[in-house]
Amino acid sequence: MGVNPVGSQPPKSDVREQFREASFEIVEGGTEASTIEVRKNNCAQRLERDSGGAWTPQGPPYFLVRGLLCELEDRGYQKFWFHKGKRFPIRLNDLKTFHRFVEEIRYILGLKSLYNESLGSVCARTVYDRMHGRPDR
Repeated sequence: MGVNPVGSQPPKSDVREQFREASFEIVEGGTEASTIEVRKNNCAQRLERDSGGAWTPQGPPYFLVRGLLCELEDRGYQKFWFHKGKRFPIRLNDLKTFHRFVEEIRYILGLKSLYNESLGSVCARTVYDRMHGRPDR
């Protein structure tokens, strides 16, 4: 795979092929040609084509746990996989796989990688115990 300069978008018709070359499975979005889902190593991310023709991530990435697509949740003391009220503890290897998946998508799409994203996976949900009952300032 060739190197993309940071922030550059690969040719619009080439994105699906770039994902295939990187061993991603591509699931077409049904009737909408502007939506696809890319999957790899039990991870999934929905992508949508914007009005300019560039592909962008829509919603959080997911990880497959016991057949359920789960979001990454940070509870302050530990990270969990979360799906409709159910929580599953995270294994380190799964978190590393998830982080690599997100990095690969950003690279293929030519998206900028922000400092906080390069430190680790960004959570879809953040629930800290110490925030309950705290007065607003």
